[in-house]
Amino acid sequence: MNQMMNDAQLERLEDFLLAHLEEGCMPLDVAQGFLSAIVSGPQLIMPNQWLPNILGDTNFASNKEAKDIMELVMSLYSTTLAELENQDYAPMILSMEEGHEDDPLPLPYGWCEGYIIGWNMQGESALDDMAGDESAAMHLGPVAAFLMYEEDQLLNPPNETEHREAADQLANSAMALYEWWKPRRAAPTGC
Repeated sequence: MNQMMNDAQLERLEDFLLAHLEEGCMPLDVAQGFLSAIVSGPQLIMPNQWLPNILGDTNFASNKEAKDIMELVMSLYSTTLAELENQDYAPMILSMEEGHEDDPLPLPYGWCEGYIIGWNMQGESALDDMAGDESAAMHLGPVAAFLMYEEDQLLNPPNETEHREAADQLANSAMALYEWWKPRRAAPTGC
């Protein structure tokens, strides 16, 4: 379970989540952003609390499918944690090639949405604490910027250069906020 996910596992999980969007599953980019905040925050949130956010009300075809998908989600959790801990993290960001064949336009909205949903699970005070600290607020800024776009700006950003620069900052922001919370993280209870 502590192994890093390989491409085949990621693809299998992505296919499953996409096939069950109507049942409330998060797309893979949203799920990775969500888990990035879950593992970064001030408290340990148990899987039974966050799994429903990723899997929604999915009706599994069999117990084996449920077990396999749960293992893949837990592997995504472990991989995300390891990448943040090792400072070798890259957010899963969709991109648009149409009109941008030479340099696809990053579309980080799903990842950013998941990231903020994850922070909301940490409690209102977690976002307040980050907003109240100059360094943390600076790193949260690129995430928040993408959530302020109007619908007609999603595929046509008002300033494409700034859009690309902010998208490029997301990995560093996630790693910096993970590190920022380390000394502030509550010790696990029951140990």
